[in-house]
Amino acid sequence: MAKEETPKDITPIKRKGIEMAVKGLNKTYPFVIGYMDDTTDQYVSTHYIDLIIDLNKLSEYTDVPVNPYWKQYVEENPKYEKIYTLFSYLKFDREYDYGDYNDHPGYKLQQDVVQLLGTVYEYLPEQYKLYYESESSFNNQVYVYPVQLKVNGYIMR
Repeated sequence: MAKEETPKDITPIKRKGIEMAVKGLNKTYPFVIGYMDDTTDQYVSTHYIDLIIDLNKLSEYTDVPVNPYWKQYVEENPKYEKIYTLFSYLKFDREYDYGDYNDHPGYKLQQDVVQLLGTVYEYLPEQYKLYYESESSFNNQVYVYPVQLKVNGYIMR
């Protein structure tokens, strides 16, 4: 994948498409309360966002308490950096090692959130989605492809 050299042309209607996808996600997962464009590398074919998560609502949704250490940390550091796992701050009864990570209920939830976001965005009307062009070196024809909307990180609030 080519690294993007200029920012995507996210017009107000394209921004509305991203907002609609996140709001659609919120209908199923009420702990998703917003998003921010990811500040790390973006690529032509993918637009990364960071989901803003209400930690208490996530705890209620999963019926798993927030780890007291992280609850205090989030409250004391409202502008801390994002994390890359949705369920890191929850205190599950059972410890999961790396071998059975795929069986971890938090991991499964994270996979479902990411998949639903991509699906909702994919089914939006064309005018709301981002696209990119790619020129074929074989026939010098320009092809237009939809940009994928993906989650890079999670910001707990």
